[in-house]
Amino acid sequence: MSAVLTRKNAGTAEDLALLVACYAELLAAARATVAAAQLGEVDPLVHIRHALAAHGQLPPAGTRPVVLLAQCAVPALPALSRAEVA
Repeated sequence: MSAVLTRKNAGTAEDLALLVACYAELLAAARATVAAAQLGEVDPLVHIRHALAAHGQLPPAGTRPVVLLAQCAVPALPALSRAEVA
């Protein structure tokens, strides 16, 4: 069951805008990673790695992917200013 994010449960309009901006950044990085892999680039993961590192979300070395996929908690977003999102 997935929760639908609405203006009502997201807090303020600014919180919602920041969340949407973070999601858009992550989606762009994921798409760039897939495109880079399709083009045979040497390190296609650089795009997603950079986006995760910028938010302190790189997994610890040696973490098994299945463990990360099984985690259902959403990590807290860092406090961002409007300037950082724009």
